[in-house]
Amino acid sequence: MKKKNTSKLLIFTLFLFCTPTEDLEVVELNEKINNCIQLADEIEEVFDEIQIEAYESEIYRSYSSIDATKLDYVYEALRINKIGLSGIDNIRDKYVINRVFFENLLEGFYNNFLDSKEANLALEEHLLSINNQWTIQDEVDWWEENQEFSIRYWRTSDEFRELMMIKSQNTLTPDPDFVVSDGYPKQVLRKYCDSL
Repeated sequence: MKKKNTSKLLIFTLFLFCTPTEDLEVVELNEKINNCIQLADEIEEVFDEIQIEAYESEIYRSYSSIDATKLDYVYEALRINKIGLSGIDNIRDKYVINRVFFENLLEGFYNNFLDSKEANLALEEHLLSINNQWTIQDEVDWWEENQEFSIRYWRTSDEFRELMMIKSQNTLTPDPDFVVSDGYPKQVLRKYCDSL
């Protein structure tokens, strides 16, 4: 009897490990949500959460354009950055993404935040090395010497740029409370779900 159970266990184990990977991919795909409207809304929720976190940040509010960046600002940027990267990872794990627009949007969104994270990590390392003490001119000089971290070189996509433009104000007198106002655009990505 014991020998028979051992044989069954061996056969089951072989079956488990010898199952073709394509079958496993189909199972994984079937477990993901295939709903374009939900996908569109969730991408937008991640984007909006980042905007609201930045808007509500006391650290961001306390800095002016004449302040040199300090570690508290960098840590706040990294915290918000993590929200974006984690949110996108969660979406990719949870949803079937079968539209090129959303694939490109998520790729551009993710890469932009990844490059932002790398820039902030480099800034953190430098600020730690100088005991968090520098002037605006020192910061300008650092960015000049470390241009590879400049926002100009952060990767993105046309689709992500389009989302940022849609969610931006188009006015000469910006409203500092725009992201929490009634005029802030909502559900703007749903229009990409009309057809496959």
